[in-house]
Amino acid sequence: MAGGAKAASFDGPSCNAHKGMSAVDMSQPTNTITTESGKSGYAALKAMGVKTIIRYYDWANEDISCKALLPQESDAILAAGFSIISVFQHENDDPESFFIKTRGTTDARQALSLAHANGQPSGSAIYFSVDGVDQTIRDMVFEHGMSNGHAITRKRKRHLIQADHSFVRHIRRYGRFLQYHAKMFKKPVEEIKASDIHPAILRYFEQVNAEVRPEGYKIGAYGSGAVCELLLGKKLVDYCWLAQSTGWPGFDHFFHSRRWVMVQEKTTVCHKWNFANGDHVWLDFNRVNTLKGAWSKKDKITALAADKVPKSCE
Repeated sequence: MAGGAKAASFDGPSCNAHKGMSAVDMSQPTNTITTESGKSGYAALKAMGVKTIIRYYDWANEDISCKALLPQESDAILAAGFSIISVFQHENDDPESFFIKTRGTTDARQALSLAHANGQPSGSAIYFSVDGVDQTIRDMVFEHGMSNGHAITRKRKRHLIQADHSFVRHIRRYGRFLQYHAKMFKKPVEEIKASDIHPAILRYFEQVNAEVRPEGYKIGAYGSGAVCELLLGKKLVDYCWLAQSTGWPGFDHFFHSRRWVMVQEKTTVCHKWNFANGDHVWLDFNRVNTLKGAWSKKDKITALAADKVPKSCE
């Protein structure tokens, strides 16, 4: 997700209109965008053919500063004529987050608090991110083989970080994997597969369903093709948004099935646009099949409790 917890690949489509790519996701407030041309961010997005803006729900201690959609921004998005898709994401790229037995319940309740604060109407969807945890398990098993079951050597650490600084996260997670793999998977490391994280993902979405469906919302998921197949097959989600990482489990099969509502493209940087904090605007275009779960008007609004309010960046 753009600017999200995954390492971004900055070789996405150019910052221009692209046929079929009518939705974009961003991790900072869209109502703070300025452009070199003097157009508002919303006018510039419309000129690119964007019709739907995908924004995030998160905890007050956001994993990215200013990530969460707050009411003033959702007002601005809708007033500018866009629809919104909401997605909850908080460290959902870390397998250990899915080992927390009540995580689905607590995430769902926070997502609902933000949905109500933004006036998101019932009948629309809240998507929940599964940001490559199955691929991370695959990476951990690979690293275990490369490191002969031991901690990563200093030499290999230097090599990885020199190749790509994002490997810092890989190194840190592998260190934790050495501590938990026996307890969590109860099998030799060489027998662990990406799908062994599936039971934890299923538990998470069972808890999400128990909280979200009684409120009248549909449920979506963002993730790998394999995770999309799993959750749709178990009827735990209504819609699936396929992540851009073609190497993640099940991408090709799910892509060709066309059961996705959107497929994410690699990250685009609009160098002549800026967010309020001075960062260049980075966004992910999304190729739309049949868009599901978006909302374009507000329902009843319920104020957030003070301890659940993410920091505003406006």
